[in-house]
Amino acid sequence: METSIVGTWRHPMALKNGTASVTREELIRRAEKLVPILRERAARCEELRRVPDETVADYFDAQIPRIAQPAVYGGLGFDIDMVYELATILGRGCGSSAWMGCFWPLHNWMVGMWPKEAQDEYWADSKDVLSSTASAMVSSKAEPEPGGIRLSGRWNFASGIDHAKWVQLMLTGPTGAKFILIPNTDYRIEDNWFVSGLRGSGSKGVSMEDVFVPEHRILDGSLFLAGRAHGRALYGNPFYKLPLFGFIGYSLASSIIGMGQGTVDMFEQLMPGRTDIQTGRKVIEQSAPQIRLAESSAEADVAKLLMLRDLAELRRYGEADEELSIDQRVRLRRDITYAVKISVRAANRLFEGAGAHAIYETSPLQRMVRDINAASHSVAVAWDVPAENYGRVRFGLEPNTWQF
Repeated sequence: METSIVGTWRHPMALKNGTASVTREELIRRAEKLVPILRERAARCEELRRVPDETVADYFDAQIPRIAQPAVYGGLGFDIDMVYELATILGRGCGSSAWMGCFWPLHNWMVGMWPKEAQDEYWADSKDVLSSTASAMVSSKAEPEPGGIRLSGRWNFASGIDHAKWVQLMLTGPTGAKFILIPNTDYRIEDNWFVSGLRGSGSKGVSMEDVFVPEHRILDGSLFLAGRAHGRALYGNPFYKLPLFGFIGYSLASSIIGMGQGTVDMFEQLMPGRTDIQTGRKVIEQSAPQIRLAESSAEADVAKLLMLRDLAELRRYGEADEELSIDQRVRLRRDITYAVKISVRAANRLFEGAGAHAIYETSPLQRMVRDINAASHSVAVAWDVPAENYGRVRFGLEPNTWQF
């Protein structure tokens, strides 16, 4: 079995509370067992435009949503880096299912940043809760009110919203960003998710009218983004102490890295059965597919190793409670987007060399390639701005974005 450079760390609070009953190796085994199941369900996942109910049940059975939620609320005692590592495995089976296999546990980890009163409310009815996020604000109106705000608005890209009990919204304005926690009784789902890829993520819109949001479910964005939110004092996990943009991009990139590896897997399985109709020779005897496989598999390996290196470095800084320098922040953003760039390149190279049969709707390869390209369109993993800022900082210039 592959050994990760992230190691076998467990959060000490989990050990103290006696909840870390599952090892890293066991979680990896569970994820690997799900890969062929997710691949078998991928077509139906796409058709439904949401993760199938049986996959959600499998995730709960494997305790994937609980990986990084606070141990006092039934979490397994791992930090967010474990979620990312598993997403690279799940991505080999189904891009959309892996997307949510990362996002649902990520969101439960994020809830640990809110005040304890909000966390108590979130997990009041069950320790198995799913939530969505919607940061793409279309319109909003927030009026101050005693004890909170009165909120109306629309947001897009709420992945996994069909199965969610809560949604986490980002509200931007002249005074900066705020993060808002809303139960599903207060919002409506807008079914606008008709897209070219990643259809099964169900990333639909949400809207609400005249909803009261109490203060304990409103989090100042500056605390959230700087590693100074409530989870830092409540739990002390390394990643609660770090600037969010230093690693949050891996919540998207990790499943994309998995999709890149999944494309390599599928190409390697598909090509031995192909015959060149002009020569009658097996296609795998030709140099072109051999070279394509070698280059794409190398890129898939590099993408994952880059992620694991960064997560190990981030963990060390979080454990030492040290600040990340500007140079480190822009390099981390560079790494995240570059891992996505080469994962997509690896997938496209193989699809281009897979022959005409790969374009049929029944081909799992074309679905995976559509999914990875759709996923890479998120602004959080786009290459150009992080690449520019890395170059600017290395040349002694000021960065031109706050997202680092």
